[in-house]
Amino acid sequence: MKQPDSRLPAGRYRIETWGCQMNAHDSEKLAGLLEEAGYSPAADASQADVILLNTCTVREKAEEKVFSRLGSFRPLKDQKPSLIIGVCGCVAQKEGESVFRRSGLADLVLGPRAIESLPAMLEQVRRDRSRPVDLERREDSVRFAGHRARRAPGAHAYLTVMEGCNKTCTYCIVPATRGREVNKEASEVIREAESLAAAGYREVELLGQNVNAYRSGRLHLDGLLRMLQRVEGIHRLRFTTSHPAHLSLEIIQAMRDCPSVCNHLHLPVQSGADAVLERMQRGYTRRRYLDRVEKLRTHVPGIALSTDIIVGYPGETPEEFRQTLSLLQEVEFDQVYSFLYSPRPDTAAGAVEDGVGVGEKRAHLAEIQALQQEIQVRKNRELVGTVAEILVDGASRRGRGQIMGRTRSNRVVNLQGDGALVGRFLQVEVVSAGPNSLEGRVLAPTGLDLDKIAVYK
Repeated sequence: MKQPDSRLPAGRYRIETWGCQMNAHDSEKLAGLLEEAGYSPAADASQADVILLNTCTVREKAEEKVFSRLGSFRPLKDQKPSLIIGVCGCVAQKEGESVFRRSGLADLVLGPRAIESLPAMLEQVRRDRSRPVDLERREDSVRFAGHRARRAPGAHAYLTVMEGCNKTCTYCIVPATRGREVNKEASEVIREAESLAAAGYREVELLGQNVNAYRSGRLHLDGLLRMLQRVEGIHRLRFTTSHPAHLSLEIIQAMRDCPSVCNHLHLPVQSGADAVLERMQRGYTRRRYLDRVEKLRTHVPGIALSTDIIVGYPGETPEEFRQTLSLLQEVEFDQVYSFLYSPRPDTAAGAVEDGVGVGEKRAHLAEIQALQQEIQVRKNRELVGTVAEILVDGASRRGRGQIMGRTRSNRVVNLQGDGALVGRFLQVEVVSAGPNSLEGRVLAPTGLDLDKIAVYK
């Protein structure tokens, strides 16, 4: 493939991102590559010379949105024939050259493990309007030097430590799009964390499709957390996404022993029924999952737990669904991401006759969400009057004059303030609560109630 030619003037770019934290960080890497090549950000798509769609294919609906969005660019392409539109990420990996057949507007297709090819591919399109495709599963993403990424503003930064997955969950397309596991050397992780601390980031989130499976030589995730604990300037550490089958006691003990590791964990359960978990090939039972929850709550007091639930997996019976409801009642998660089962190609479950009616699925999903909202409202209201430490991360979605931060347990707190507070740790009193966020009031130093602060660190 041709190398970028610095004699060609660049232009402005726009990246739109679907999907998980990994995709969000991949977009930061793509933006860094574009800016190295002389491009600058565009305020919106109408001003861009390059538009990249960094995509997710975990669910069919997300994939459909990508092609719908591609179609919406036709007027821009008609007005500016030189506009380059690229499809990146998991849809690109899954569809390959068929992207061009499904949409005549796409100019390049780039898989998630080949992102370093982007500058050369852009130059190739600009020179001869060819349609390059790179789907090679290299280690570009996991080896990408962190300082080259154009990171989102705020106090929080992502750090990729591993990518890919060796599991065989029957519903999941990730192994087909992201490939098998590759790990970043521990020394590289530490250097990147030190660089982030020097740049002013105070919270680092370690990323991997199955981050609990991380290993570098004989070092596993628990050892990596203990090493990162010693990086000066990093006050908070998180990691996602965790697979229950790989959540070892050693990792839980590291969470307990390392003050910088936050008391929150996203631990996808997917179903509360053993028969469904077996059909999904998840590698654990309900009892083993609950054992992990018990150990987490014993070793990490006040830990907040979030999870994923799939509703309507092929063959799911009403009784199996009720077992999922009972699991939610037993665990009382702090947040649940629930979805209708979406059959995906290249998965074992994709070829299985569904057998669960759409109406029944939707009714079950509504029941899950209603139950979880009740749980979240009650648990969040219990926090009213307590004091929490938040790290201010940016503007609130509530509108002008408000900012938002997160507690160590990953609860969103909205409060009055301006951008000057971004990156600051504040003690706030929780004054009201809804199902998804809290309202806070900043406390003066003399107003701190240390007993209340100890409840939710």
